[in-house]
Amino acid sequence: MLSFRLSSEPTIAKQQWNSIVEGTHELWNPISSSTKEIFRSFFVHVHVELLKRSRIHQSTKRQFRYELANVGNLFLTGARLFIGSLDSAIELFCKLTDVDSDVQVLPCINTNFTYHISALLESGLIITGQSQISHPSNTCNNYPPPINKTRPPTPTDNPSRTSYFGDLEYAINDVETSKHRIKQRYSLAAFSSSSAAEESGAGLLSSDSEGEESGNVPQYVHPELKKSQLHFSKSQNIEPLLSPIKRIFYVSPYGEEICPTANSRVLATISSTDTLIYSIGSLMTSIVPILVLKGVGKAITTLNRTNKILLLNGCLDRETYGMTAGDFIKVIVEAVEYSLRSQNGGNNSYRIPWCQVVTHLVYMSESKIEIDHELLTSRGIQCLEVKKIEGTDFFDLEDLEFVLSRIVNT
Repeated sequence: MLSFRLSSEPTIAKQQWNSIVEGTHELWNPISSSTKEIFRSFFVHVHVELLKRSRIHQSTKRQFRYELANVGNLFLTGARLFIGSLDSAIELFCKLTDVDSDVQVLPCINTNFTYHISALLESGLIITGQSQISHPSNTCNNYPPPINKTRPPTPTDNPSRTSYFGDLEYAINDVETSKHRIKQRYSLAAFSSSSAAEESGAGLLSSDSEGEESGNVPQYVHPELKKSQLHFSKSQNIEPLLSPIKRIFYVSPYGEEICPTANSRVLATISSTDTLIYSIGSLMTSIVPILVLKGVGKAITTLNRTNKILLLNGCLDRETYGMTAGDFIKVIVEAVEYSLRSQNGGNNSYRIPWCQVVTHLVYMSESKIEIDHELLTSRGIQCLEVKKIEGTDFFDLEDLEFVLSRIVNT
């Protein structure tokens, strides 16, 4: 039930949500009545909050949009609003869904507010919002006008571009800085989802509610931050980025660059881990936004005997078009350097050996991403190949488990 996503049709989505709140939806059928009422109480709570924030006599653009909302995220939002802590809401979620006690799920930022990311392209253009960067809606203007040229639609596997990154001498002040799963044995701190609030549910009551939240609400919200992060497209014809991404950073409601601090529990877990895994997923909008948080860079670089493994994606996407495995690792290293600089006020220049951040690259056989073995070996990184499921871009899980176990146990 919690993985269910509401319909893309507004009327149907609202009907589905109402039936879930009322307890009449067929998804409730296999769930016991006692468990059902526990979950319903939080659905009712978030529903009441949505009704409070609705503006019946105002433009429909200011109404909450139920379409494509994930039921699990709505539950998390209800629990977070009731308890007042995202961390505690996740803990409750794990208890109620009987997640293995050896597994910890930790929010990288423990917040009641939505944090947004922006991407600075090498061309100087800035794109704001996780979905706008990776999977923009078909109805969304991907770039501010005027733009009169682009590359051919949808990246293909034809390596028509050369070096994805040039010399990235980015400084924290490029954009004005505001002063303002995991077994304990392996301690696999898998970086997978970022932008903590955009996906976890903390942002569900913000994009169409003018940034409102319980607590001190910003008096102004930058127009780009009002765009919904729920309405995106994962079609095969997404317009590619006009220019490679130079760097990712967080922005305040005013659109200024900020440097949030990571959740202390996350930092403590990283600092005590035996094996750190940068998981499969979106590099720029999932992994990097976690790495740039204050404290994360220091926690990673002080782990001297820890295996630090990058699970490389099976193929490229809009964010990483034209990149090699070496480019992936370079981005990760530079994100860690950014974290270290932001923690020290941006005064120090850090150049970290790659092997201090990534010790092993695990990649898929016949990978669609170029593996630059010679470069990575010269940087002290071991490259290990894993079989893939024939005819797909998915790892063979048995072989993946074997390779990871071999790394951990050596």
